[in-house]
Amino acid sequence: MILISGEALIDLIPDADRKNGYDAVLGGSPFNVAIGLGRLGSPTAFVSRLSTDPNGESLAAALVEAGVDLTFVARDAKPSPLAFVMRGTAQSGARYSFYLDATAYDEAWPFPKVWPAGARHLHIGSFCAVDHMHGSSSAAALAMARTFATTSFDPNIRPMVTPDREAVVPIVEREVALASVVKASEEDLLWLYPDREAEASIAAWALLGPHFCVMTRGEQGAVAYLQDERLFAPSPIVAVVDTVGAGDSFMSALIAAMDADSALGVGARAPTSADLTKWLTFAVAASAITCTRQGSDPPTRAEVLAWLAKA
Repeated sequence: MILISGEALIDLIPDADRKNGYDAVLGGSPFNVAIGLGRLGSPTAFVSRLSTDPNGESLAAALVEAGVDLTFVARDAKPSPLAFVMRGTAQSGARYSFYLDATAYDEAWPFPKVWPAGARHLHIGSFCAVDHMHGSSSAAALAMARTFATTSFDPNIRPMVTPDREAVVPIVEREVALASVVKASEEDLLWLYPDREAEASIAAWALLGPHFCVMTRGEQGAVAYLQDERLFAPSPIVAVVDTVGAGDSFMSALIAAMDADSALGVGARAPTSADLTKWLTFAVAASAITCTRQGSDPPTRAEVLAWLAKA
């Protein structure tokens, strides 16, 4: 079982066909990663807080439909958190502003007190991992998990939630050092370290302790550092419909590819450059497929394999 921890919320996305109208879409980066892993066939459980309002029920139902276990989900009568989405380009990605206070997000995170039997990997991501409310408990969960499992971390920086760069950077670096695998976008790294090149930042992270670190660059593919070895996976050329959820699809596909090769869990063999190249290729394909669809709609394993076979 793979544990995915972080927020689930409702994305309010502008509807081009309705003036001042929004479509309400299920979202949240860790929620998307859990859905993606479920569709890719990896046994997955979600660690989060969900409202009991109609939006929360929809979030829960979508997770169940994807095969995600809700054992570690806390339910809350407060309303579901919201994100207002401003569409971006293939280069910039989408922009977000959030409504979190006095919602189901606004309570202690339900990490298991005892490590669950059979849980071989923990992924923590997005602003839940680095904000003032849940950053400390997220770091503590990563520290506990290292004894029992492999771990991954994606900061998925949202400046509207974590505007204080000086406070966020030490939390991020602590969680990088605790993770087996780290993924960040080029945009994340430039926000965290505005005075240096993004690739220099991901290369520096790879020396803090992870097995490897990956930087996604949208249509320019992904760069990975396996300690001091640099690897690159190009992004296929696609007609981009929407970039929402592309990074989350990459993350879920990377974990799923590792899972398929028995590379998760305590005692898993150290990845080689050939392993990592294979995993990156799978993840980039999943991300590209998501970009051809409206909203965050991650592919199934069959879809990714069919895409790779055709390519």
